[in-house]
Amino acid sequence: MAEKQADTRAAALAALDAARQAREAADLAEHAAVREARRAGASWSRIGELYGLTKQGAQQRFKRATDAQ
Repeated sequence: MAEKQADTRAAALAALDAARQAREAADLAEHAAVREARRAGASWSRIGELYGLTKQGAQQRFKRATDAQ
């Protein structure tokens, strides 16, 4: 019984780690897309619209992404 629980726990942790890695990859892709959109002339207002944010909200959310330019 303890062995099955350990296997279940290991599988759950592996799934959690995979989800974390996917989220990190998605964050990197999203930030790269924001940088590219800004380079292409997209306004903060338009980027905000895509996320249901104001211009200021988009700037705050993606400041780190654009600082990396």
